[in-house]
Formats: sequence, C-alpha cells, structure tokens
Amino acid sequence: MIIGQLNFNHTLRNLHRSALLAIPLLLAVLLGGALFLRAQGTDTPIIISDGSLTIDATVPWTAFRDVDANTKSHPHNTKSVTRAVVTAGGNTQTFPFSGQKCTVAVRYAATDIVVSTDNGGKALQIKTDYKSYRPGASSNLMAHTNPNAKISRVTVTRGAQTVFTATPSGGTRISISYQ
Repeated sequence: MIIGQLNFNHTLRNLHRSALLAIPLLLAVLLGGALFLRAQGTDTPIIISDGSLTIDATVPWTAFRDVDANTKSHPHNTKSVTRAVVTAGGNTQTFPFSGQKCTVAVRYAATDIVVSTDNGGKALQIKTDYKSYRPGASSNLMAHTNPNAKISRVTVTRGAQTVFTATPSGGTRISISYQ
C-alpha cells in the first residue's frame, strides 16, 4: 500500500484553473439572463404612420391572436400602455398613461383603426378592416392597400376623457408605447 502526501499547491492550482474557466461562463449566463429579462420588459410600441399608411407592431403580426375578423389581440397582454405620442400638423404631443384605459382612434381613407386596452391599460387590441392591408416590408409591418390617402382624424382618450382630437392632412405619426 502506498500512501502519498496531499499536494495542496497542485490542488489549489487546479482549482484556480477551474475557477478561471467558470467565471467567464457564469458571467455569460448572467448577462444572457439579464438581456432576456430586459427584452421582456422593453417597449413594443404600435406605430401608425401616414403617407401610405403603415402599422408597425414591433412584434410579428402572426403572433397576434384573432379576437374576431376585425380585432387582433397583442401577444403581450400583461404589458401596459405608458404613453401615446401624436405628431400631427408639425406638432408633437405626448399623453402619459398610468394604469388607465387607452383608446386611440384613427381614420385613414374609409378605414378606421382603433387601438385600445382594458380599463387597467393592459390587453392591447387593434380593431380595423384587416382586408384593407397587405403585408409590409417586415413581419411586424402592415401597409394599407390605398397608398394615396392621408390620416384625416386622430382621437386619444384616457379613461373616459378625450385628451386629443385632430383633423390632420398629412405627416401624421402615432406611437403607442406598450411596456
């Protein structure tokens, strides 16, 4: 039987090498997890722009759930509307929301678009005549089939109170932040 003496220097050196390899791996896992959690909480705004009307959902339209033929439900139903920003007639106005029902109604040509939430500002839905749209340049984008019209009306409602109404004639952009 051979009994050897334990070499602590050798053991510590091997432990040190293992730790050196484990630290970058641990940091990569933590960074990946942090980025994933941050991505879950980031803004996924709905952006409506005219001059060939487009609706950019910032998530693929295929992820939306059909409520009925004219209404689609946003896939992130626990997020909340935090603000609506409207640029119309060269002026930009921001309307903050904090747990309140949000309704943004837009008229383009003969098509109405209504973006709304539940009473708590969550469960965003978009109601429009989806037959009036074609796929856009990305899976997040829809374009109206009439490229020549302009947004003719925008109304923003917070709770039951109308906070903005405009009848623009071009250059209109509406961004509804959903976080």
